[in-house]
Amino acid sequence: MSIMTRARWILTVATAILVVAASIRVISASVQAPTVADVQTGQALYASAGCAACHGGNGQGTAAAPRLAGSADELPTFLEYVRDPVLGMPAQGVQVVSDEGLADIYAFLQSSLALEPDQTTDLVPAGNPETGAVLFRNVGCYQCHANEAQGGANGPRIGPDPIPFDSFSRYVQSPTGSMPPYTSKVLSDQDLADIYAFLRARTRPPTIDAIPLLAPLLEPQN
Repeated sequence: MSIMTRARWILTVATAILVVAASIRVISASVQAPTVADVQTGQALYASAGCAACHGGNGQGTAAAPRLAGSADELPTFLEYVRDPVLGMPAQGVQVVSDEGLADIYAFLQSSLALEPDQTTDLVPAGNPETGAVLFRNVGCYQCHANEAQGGANGPRIGPDPIPFDSFSRYVQSPTGSMPPYTSKVLSDQDLADIYAFLRARTRPPTIDAIPLLAPLLEPQN
């Protein structure tokens, strides 16, 4: 191999090495460090996405929806359920909250903040349950939540233990999912208080073991 040929070969190899090194630097710069879930952000998103309206201020669960705080479900299971839920919960798409946002919410629900007692102040204005019953029918609440607010295929149970009144009124006026908004032009504050009184006055359903036909289901199978 001549000196000129060897020089060209060395130059070609050196150029290739420089190109590869530059490519590695570009790739490394484009790869971001994994996002660390933020509990405080999750707490804010949990409230703004409307989760508190059904699951309670700290995810402790209500009559409308189960407890989420301290759940044994792993993050992938949580993400899958929020995106494609069952039992009347509206699906929360990426336009409502991103995957990163859901990871933050999950971190909040697994944190000590969510395990603390809910400090939501529930100042309930005086309401008339009879008037609330009429409003419940007239504005169509029964169509999704059933005649006695016991819930059905299109809406969760909301009585006799409704969520705190403040959360209830906010959600009714600005709901998520497929529920239509009932603004102050449709339901006044007093109307909401009357409906809330109606919900609180509903009869608590009997337990399974108090129903003779269902009680055998609780007995251990041999």
